Amino acid sequence: MTNKRHHSFTGITREAIENDHSREAIKNSPMASAVLCDQTLAASLDDMLKDWDGKSDIYVFGYGSLIWNPCMHHSGRVAGTVRGFHRRFCLWSNVYRGTPENPGLVLALDRGGACRGMLYRLTADVAYKELTLLWRREMFGGSYVAKWLKASTEDGPLMAIGFVINHASKAYAGKLPDEEVAHKLAHCRGHYGSGADYLVQTAAALRAVGLDDPHMDRLCDLLTALETADHPAGQPSPSTPR
Repeated sequence: MTNKRHHSFTGITREAIENDHSREAIKNSPMASAVLCDQTLAASLDDMLKDWDGKSDIYVFGYGSLIWNPCMHHSGRVAGTVRGFHRRFCLWSNVYRGTPENPGLVLALDRGGACRGMLYRLTADVAYKELTLLWRREMFGGSYVAKWLKASTEDGPLMAIGFVINHASKAYAGKLPDEEVAHKLAHCRGHYGSGADYLVQTAAALRAVGLDDPHMDRLCDLLTALETADHPAGQPSPSTPR
């Protein structure tokens, strides 16, 4: 798999989450009605942690942008495999990686198969604060359902919090053909960059930690073909620096 065109690797920042800039971007869009308030997010997090003793470390399962842009203060990470879910571009993005007129796609966990990713360790003393920020990032729009997932790791089985697609959400895109996904990613851009950037960086981050994903690589190949067709040799690409 190769992708020779330049892609700028942009994404949300911890500062944007802390200052609530990420949710403000949604609040100023047609998707404003879907934004959950702090009280609702806090209640959701408290329910997720209802059996936590407050002393144990907590793990978070990253399978997409969390791998290359965690925005969490963590004490380490380990590769792991979650069974029963797979990584898929099945979540419409109307602000972050697209617009209401031209929605993009981002990754979520969907039913079936297995997914390899990274488990981030949050020590007990910072876990609640870090998860509060993570809830602002991932759970504000109701597109995900947070679940405790069992992951197989070199250290043995670990339970981790993971974000699974909410099939009841209007943002659920279903199982789209790879060609349609690649076309969308090649032609959408939002508040935090393009869909193409998101795909390329995720695939590169997976390879960097030894978790090559043939499906992500296939999408990268389709993306490269589309970009080449859209911008033949000698013609500048919008993602190519001038």
